[in-house]
Amino acid sequence: MIDKPLILFDMDGTLITLQEQPAYQGVSTDYTSYVSLRQQMKKIASSHGIPQEEIDHLNRMAHIWNKTRAYAESHGFDEVQIEALMRAINEPFKQEESVEHEKSILMPDTLEVLETLQKEGYPLGLVTNASRIAYERLSNNNDYGMFGKYFEYSITRDDCDFIKPNPEPIQRMLCLFRRTNFIYVGDSDHDSQATKEANGVFILINTREYDDQTLKTLNPKAIISSLTELQDILEKL
Repeated sequence: MIDKPLILFDMDGTLITLQEQPAYQGVSTDYTSYVSLRQQMKKIASSHGIPQEEIDHLNRMAHIWNKTRAYAESHGFDEVQIEALMRAINEPFKQEESVEHEKSILMPDTLEVLETLQKEGYPLGLVTNASRIAYERLSNNNDYGMFGKYFEYSITRDDCDFIKPNPEPIQRMLCLFRRTNFIYVGDSDHDSQATKEANGVFILINTREYDDQTLKTLNPKAIISSLTELQDILEKL
């Protein structure tokens, strides 16, 4: 008997989505409600000893997070300092996800698709850059169909040192499942990069409506517009 492949899912933009998506140019957006939070994140990092020139040019929270941690680890910060630093820059991150989740809804057909995959024997895991408290609040919420019940394991940013696009969260998940081969379903360039660095197969759900040039850059194994297309794609891989 051939084991079913391990299927990993992103959360934001994949299982849940904003009711009104911001306009994307390539992989970036100037979603104004988040810009000030990114600046707060940079200011906090700088106040803890991270040089401004290391982070000023970064405009996405995951990049600020990973660069801050990498600099601290490589420049003699002790563990207490690193924990205090990451805890501090996590506050604007939590504010961003709180604002976003207040405006989010469950993607159509999410529960039906997860139910079908589970019944057919696919092992399912979830890997998200959201916090643990945010994941638990949504995944165990009746308004979101209690979607967490379909996942044997979940990895959030609170479970990792580095987050997507770094492959660490996926690698931690692979250790939990004791697997090396996997398929990742996500909506962003961060998902694509982390999947490829962890040697997996990336399927893009194009909820961000990326243009053709961006899609070529991401180079997913398959592109879907709805989770209902996933089962047919899996059968062809």
